[in-house]
Amino acid sequence: MSTSYLLRLGGLAAIIAGILRSGSSFLPYGQPTVVQELLYLVIDISILFGLLGVYGYQSTDAGRSGLFGFVLAVIGTAMITGPDGTLGGVQEYVVGALLISAGIVFLAIGSWHAARLPRYVPVLWVISTVVGVSGFALSGPPALLTIAGLAFGAGFIGAGMKIWLDPALRAC
Repeated sequence: MSTSYLLRLGGLAAIIAGILRSGSSFLPYGQPTVVQELLYLVIDISILFGLLGVYGYQSTDAGRSGLFGFVLAVIGTAMITGPDGTLGGVQEYVVGALLISAGIVFLAIGSWHAARLPRYVPVLWVISTVVGVSGFALSGPPALLTIAGLAFGAGFIGAGMKIWLDPALRAC
């Protein structure tokens, strides 16, 4: 299997992650149902594979900040993919979400420098983090978390579309 094909699959995973994450932004917060837990699992797995595609697509140009962000985002996503729990009294989901948030900002910086993705993608990722972390830290209205989820998802859709439709990858 060629690298181009794997990158395109990563782009497709990013599109799926973005669509599902955006849609899940409208689900009520609280104790999730089994169906919602399965949806979140599919989203998180899609984010993991999407991150692989996004970083792989621009790895040679994303610099250290891109690599650092990729690593943080993958670790954070891996932490929230399984059942939520505590480790040493610390909620793993909160730590994972913070790692994803920090990772996405560094990946956005690397993406901006790499200039391989549409400019709106890293901007949406930074907006997602600022709005999401602010909403969480200030116990703000659920609308802030919805906006953050939509920005995060739209960024992944945009990145995935760029990768999926890249003529250089389609030719291989």
